[in-house]
Amino acid sequence: MASGEKKRESPVTETRWSGIKSRLGNWQMWVSIILLCLVLEIAVLSIEQSRWIIPQPSLTLVLVLSLVVAWLLARGRLPGMVAHVIALVVGGGVTAWQAYQLPALEVRPFAAFLVLLTWVIGYFSAWFMIRRKNAWVAVCLGAVVILVNLSNLPDTYYYFFGLYFIAAVFLITWSRMLKQHYITGLTAGTTRRGFIHIAMVLLCLVIVAVFVARIIPEMRVPQLQTMIATRMLWKQDIEKSSFNFFAAVPAKQPLSTSTTRRDLIFREAWNDKDQVNFVVNSPQPFYWRVDVYDTYTSRGWVSRPTSDYMLEEGVPWGDTSAFNDRDTITYTVNTNIKTDGLLTAGDFVSSDTDVLVRVSDGYVISVTTPRVLSPGEYYTVTSGISSPSPGDLAAAGENYPEIIAYQYRRLPLNFPDKIRLLAENVTGDAKTPYQKIMAIDGYLSRIPYEEEIKAPPENVDGVEHFLFTQKSGFCLYYASAMAVMLRSVGVPSRLAVGYLPGDPGEEDGEYILRDRHYHTWPQAYFAGYGWVDLEATPRSTGSQVTIETPWVSAGAISEVPQWEASQLWQILWMYGWPYGFTSGEAAAKPARISGPLPFADELGRALFIIFAIAFVVGILVIPLLLLRSYFYRWLWQVDRANLAAMVYARLGRLASIVGLGPKPQQTPLEFTAMLAAEFPEQVKNLDNIVRAYTENRFGRREGKPGLYEEAAILKARCDVFDGLLRRQSPIKRFFSTR
Repeated sequence: MASGEKKRESPVTETRWSGIKSRLGNWQMWVSIILLCLVLEIAVLSIEQSRWIIPQPSLTLVLVLSLVVAWLLARGRLPGMVAHVIALVVGGGVTAWQAYQLPALEVRPFAAFLVLLTWVIGYFSAWFMIRRKNAWVAVCLGAVVILVNLSNLPDTYYYFFGLYFIAAVFLITWSRMLKQHYITGLTAGTTRRGFIHIAMVLLCLVIVAVFVARIIPEMRVPQLQTMIATRMLWKQDIEKSSFNFFAAVPAKQPLSTSTTRRDLIFREAWNDKDQVNFVVNSPQPFYWRVDVYDTYTSRGWVSRPTSDYMLEEGVPWGDTSAFNDRDTITYTVNTNIKTDGLLTAGDFVSSDTDVLVRVSDGYVISVTTPRVLSPGEYYTVTSGISSPSPGDLAAAGENYPEIIAYQYRRLPLNFPDKIRLLAENVTGDAKTPYQKIMAIDGYLSRIPYEEEIKAPPENVDGVEHFLFTQKSGFCLYYASAMAVMLRSVGVPSRLAVGYLPGDPGEEDGEYILRDRHYHTWPQAYFAGYGWVDLEATPRSTGSQVTIETPWVSAGAISEVPQWEASQLWQILWMYGWPYGFTSGEAAAKPARISGPLPFADELGRALFIIFAIAFVVGILVIPLLLLRSYFYRWLWQVDRANLAAMVYARLGRLASIVGLGPKPQQTPLEFTAMLAAEFPEQVKNLDNIVRAYTENRFGRREGKPGLYEEAAILKARCDVFDGLLRRQSPIKRFFSTR
């Protein structure tokens, strides 16, 4: 064998190598798998970045493993059902491996759910992509995952949606090209103009999708949701069940439900954000109650089991004659957070939506909706308000109902004697429950108010730590201290949680309830009047509608001036709204400050600009696109009965557009010879076109050409026309693609 002669591989080696290549697949399929992995990884990464549980399993690793298993099984010769069973068995092993290595037992079920979900989505997406060249299964499954995940996350995570949308459109476009390649046998590539066209379409689609997703509120059908929820009350039992593995997952968005409010534990800080949670329209301000706690523990407050009653829309609760001696008021609440708790004031009467009424010891302690209300929903509540005067409360005796005296004067067995002795000393001269309340309030008012403190140690009573060690705190500690001190001296009391009256809105009777207005206060039972709200926290509570006395009732609050439109304008001007003025050099420049809904004005301007730009662009671009569409329909239309003459005529028209049109004195052969000088690579194609035209026009043969000649003309037309289109200007080239 000569030294320069290349050694040829044996037939066995060539067969083995071709088998390996067939197993590995071609490069187009590898590109599909990479794009598929990118699309699903964005959805998986949105879950990992949200960190629902800490520590969490590696979902990216699970996704890669599922794609590898799907690749091996889809390229094999096993029946589909057998392959799916093997994949699920392997996925179960990976799920057990990833979930049960987590140290926290309570998060393992949720971790197993995430791992198994990732495995199933990755496997079936890759299976359909490899076997059927179908990317829609992956895109739809990933879209469900990312939309469900983002619907439970703050807006800062929504950039994942834009990334997912871009990757998904690229995957679908590539899969369609790949499928066409396998069906027709044509190349799966495309021209540079084609890529530019796809990129511009993607950019427009992404811009539209992102703005639509951020601007349009979430779709909801309140009546249908309420109807379903009222017939599925067992859902709440599932939520409270120990088998609910979602219970260990903390919420990421502002959420206030009966589940999240189950316990009220002593903590380091209280709500202090400025976000708007509710907007209330009411004839007068109140303390807006959400829930009530009746059992004190050293770590905080809990509620005893209650009775829940379904109350339909507009149906009053109980006997309406019981409210004849009270004022009836109606107010409307606009929710700005996800919640199932209705804001109540006084004694609940009815609502304009179906509700669940929670009753304890004959009194309504909270009212909830069967479903979680979304931001932007409204509801109206009617309540009965009693208006006892300070003299009425001072004259109330201690003739408590037996159940009230027993349940609401109870204290833990390990309740510190120091608190009991302190309460007895503070109220030593008080003879009536009202005097005891005033005495305890006077004592607590001397304790400094702090928005953030150190949480009580685990083995120390929270109120004891507040009164004797920390000696400062916020509303939870003041209200708890007053409630347990009142119980120590025989006054029935409990703890209420809700909102302060809030800040005055832009309209008369409107009250803005912000996150920092979230509040706790004690309630005391007065014989003949029922439960009356008390205020134990020092007056610096952050609510512009203030309460000047420790005792709170409709009569006391009504003494607060109502916000008339003229007064509101003066107050807003005094505070510098809508422009705040600063001292020094900045005094000459108005500084914009936020109103009750700081995003509203900015969003309105942004929408106006966006729609104005879209309108102008549409006016300019749509006629061009229509003209382009008409031109290309004309250019690529096929008339088989007159194919040769039609192709030559359009060749001349297209050449004229790029400045290479035929001269009046030129013959068809001279014209094509001139084009051949400009496009040497198209000599053969031009010859096919002009030969077919001259034979059809000047020869003896008429009618449509034969099948072979027709295919040659069509192929020549594509190559020549593409060459002419590349000669267009950049602006024309932008609109030029097939």
